[in-house]
Amino acid sequence: MLILQLSYVIILQKLVLNKAINYESFTKGVTMKISGEKIKQTVSSVKEHWSIPPDGRYIPYKEILAYSVGGIGVKFVIYTVWYISLSATSLLAGSALGLKNGDLVKLNMVATIIGLFLGPIRGLIIDNTRSSKGKFRPYLLYTGIPSAILLTIFAFLPFETMTYNQKLWSLFISYMLLQLCYPFYDQAYTTLVQVMSPNSTERADVITVSTFIYSLAPTIMGFFVPLIAGFTGGLEHINAYRVIMPALGIGGALIGLFSYFGTKERIIVSKDYTPKVPFFKGIGAGIANKYQWARSLTSWCILFQAGVGNVTTWYFYYGIKDVLNLSTEQQGVLNGTLMTILGAAATPAMLLSPLLIRKLGKRNMYIFYILGNVITLVGMYLFIEQIWVLYAFIWIRGFFNTFPLIADSAMSADVLDYQQYKSGDRLEGLMGQFVGTIGVFVSMGITYFTQTIVMQNHFGLVDNYDDLYKASFREPLSKGMIVIAIVGFVLALIPFITMYTLTEEQHDSHIKVLKIRAALEDYATDSLSEGQLDEAKKIYADSVNEYNECIEALNTASNRKERKKLQSKIKSLEIVIDEKDRFATEKMLKKTAKAKELLTHTVEELYGISEPTLDKYNEANAMSENTKEEAKIKAAKLKEASKELDTFHKKAYDYIQARKLVKQNEYYTHWDEIFTSELQNA
Repeated sequence: MLILQLSYVIILQKLVLNKAINYESFTKGVTMKISGEKIKQTVSSVKEHWSIPPDGRYIPYKEILAYSVGGIGVKFVIYTVWYISLSATSLLAGSALGLKNGDLVKLNMVATIIGLFLGPIRGLIIDNTRSSKGKFRPYLLYTGIPSAILLTIFAFLPFETMTYNQKLWSLFISYMLLQLCYPFYDQAYTTLVQVMSPNSTERADVITVSTFIYSLAPTIMGFFVPLIAGFTGGLEHINAYRVIMPALGIGGALIGLFSYFGTKERIIVSKDYTPKVPFFKGIGAGIANKYQWARSLTSWCILFQAGVGNVTTWYFYYGIKDVLNLSTEQQGVLNGTLMTILGAAATPAMLLSPLLIRKLGKRNMYIFYILGNVITLVGMYLFIEQIWVLYAFIWIRGFFNTFPLIADSAMSADVLDYQQYKSGDRLEGLMGQFVGTIGVFVSMGITYFTQTIVMQNHFGLVDNYDDLYKASFREPLSKGMIVIAIVGFVLALIPFITMYTLTEEQHDSHIKVLKIRAALEDYATDSLSEGQLDEAKKIYADSVNEYNECIEALNTASNRKERKKLQSKIKSLEIVIDEKDRFATEKMLKKTAKAKELLTHTVEELYGISEPTLDKYNEANAMSENTKEEAKIKAAKLKEASKELDTFHKKAYDYIQARKLVKQNEYYTHWDEIFTSELQNA
């Protein structure tokens, strides 16, 4: 069933891109035209490239399947973990355990402060991971099962005989233990797609397909969780969670293993690239990344929407029972049905996403998401008394909220590529830690404002959750959350529009430069892959030729829109062309001179250590791992060899970087010798 669903999505997307489906006619209400020949070609392409990727692509379709199916399991675990939240808006914490809003807010702040230390440590571990399995895949193996076990243990704690404080601290301790596991699990899965391919468009396509597939997780949960709860006392009773948590936690962790065993990581780096980044170097790189700031400021403003998510629960869990006079069992069945329909809002958005990304770009698609939220939130506010009209606006909002699932992940990968272009390091773990730390305090402030000042002090939601069955209490509280969310989304537009200016063309140029650099570095170390240098030479030659064509076209163009498009293209191509003079700028001249000065000293003089060779590591890395025993021996040998290298890279990082820079400078001086032949043949 999953294979059929995946094939359906891939085929539909390829039909759109191949113009087998006439979308323009479709949107005008004209009969949709499908070319039979195009469909046959598309189906044939899916079969042909099931194990081998298409030309210009990196990921075969079976790998997309493994990533997507694994995502269902990962999301089962993540969404189940979210039940254990330190918030009174959680039915588990508030209604089932009867914990007070004020106590939960205080513990949430304590947990947030502890999280300030856990986040950077997690980032440092990820950015310095050296494993034959990759940078992220190992954490899919090692953190999913522990999360599932913790969820199961929590569900079967004897809450019926516990005192109030015992319940409170049991929730807090379980929450903190989960913080040691599931963030690794979540980040590993989410970020894995960013290194499965260096092609931004392909990444966006994989994100779209995988999101479509793993969205089965919330859809299944949206139907079955309320249904199960309806026959186990409701979500206000712990018995419901004793069925839900083990089933979804353990089952999800096992399904999640598909994304570990069936995928590969691919990043554009030289053969001798070593993933060892000092903590403060990684933090500093993140601080200097302008696009990281743009996205962070935008996300902080959007945090004001946190409270509006509760409106769905308040109206379609509490509200429907009140308005429609339902029994607990009927409440569970109807809530499950409505949540399933709500989950279906994501499907059309996912199918449209590849088309919108190609037509609008990821940046404009994200703006579309923000504006869509503003419009639907206004509708929710105006029709709050009409429960089914309210539901329609919530459904439409669910449609718009699907877009960032694809655009945000794709933009994150683009920003990481930009960072690698600027600094030479992959910083998936550390780059966002500084702004992330600020974001923690912003989140704390917004949480305190929303839950304590507004919900508790202004509207009176403490532990009186049964009052949510009353429209006189539910309506003004919901309106307050909606207004706050509208303000947040409007504010979010300002930093995003003004600061996030990274275009698809610019990102494409960053990838081209990374390919050129990797080829040059491998050329210098005599470790080129077949065709690698030829590809780099062609990239540069094509960019120069296209640049000259754009300049000529700009001189004759009279249309303002056409001139603007050409100017944008020229600006992007200059990124590739200027790579030739990378070491001619004043900044790089100073940096190179400083590096040469450092290299006048030996490693022993500077750090009091000797430089280890790569022989032991290369020997271990070449070992067979066909059997379980061989894999175990190889892992042990790699760990032993890595320890010595890690110590050296940590102590002599500046020296290693200086040596690398001087070596790069040397082969950049032979640029014309390497690239001229290709330019002449182009």
